[in-house]
Order: sequence, then C-alpha cells, then structure tokens
Amino acid sequence: METLGNAYYHTGLREAREGHYEKAFDAYSLAFLIRRGETSPTLEFISFYRYQLLSYLKGKCSFVLSLPEGDMVTDLIEDEYRSFVESMSSSPFCITGDGRRNLLESVKIVFPCLFDTEGGEDAL
Repeated sequence: METLGNAYYHTGLREAREGHYEKAFDAYSLAFLIRRGETSPTLEFISFYRYQLLSYLKGKCSFVLSLPEGDMVTDLIEDEYRSFVESMSSSPFCITGDGRRNLLESVKIVFPCLFDTEGGEDAL
C-alpha cells in the first residue's frame, strides 16, 4: 500500500510542478488517503478530506507538497473529522442527511501558519 501511495505522491508532485493543479490534487488526495492505511474510508470522510486538503493547498499558494507535510495535514484533517463524528454522536439531537452535511461543510480547519508573519520567511 505504501508503494502505491508513494507512486501517487510522485505523480502529484510532478503534476504540481508542471502546473497541472487539478491532476496534482487528485493524485495527492489518493496518495495521502492510501498512506493513512485505512482500506475503506467512508464517502463522507473522503469528501471532507478532499475539501480540507484543497483549502490547505489554496491557502499555501503552492501545490508542491512534501511527504511529511502531506502526512501532517492528513493527520490534522482526520483528527478534526473524528472530533466532528464524536460531537455528532454525543449530541442530544438526531442530526442526519442534509443537516449533517451542512454542519460538516461548515468545519474550517486552521492549519499551522506556513509563514513567519514577523520576518516574512517560510517557517517550514
């Protein structure tokens, strides 16, 4: 599985460097979902993951992503999703269907700052 994830990652990296951002995003999504090791993620998680990953990539103004960075972002997204699922299951209200989708779409992950705001240099 890790080999397949790495192959998709390198495809994404190549596509990003060539300016093919949609292809890069699709390859990165597959790569880091595979690298998680889970064999059957839910459609809800995949949709949430792809939305949040795209938000991250747009926010950093570059589609070039390192393996450790992609793994870290994936962990943050997965943690946020788990937190959402836990809060839904502990809610006294039965939130399903469109209500659950709307709440999930409103989740905004605050990713670690990529730039040092004082020095203007890349913090990574």
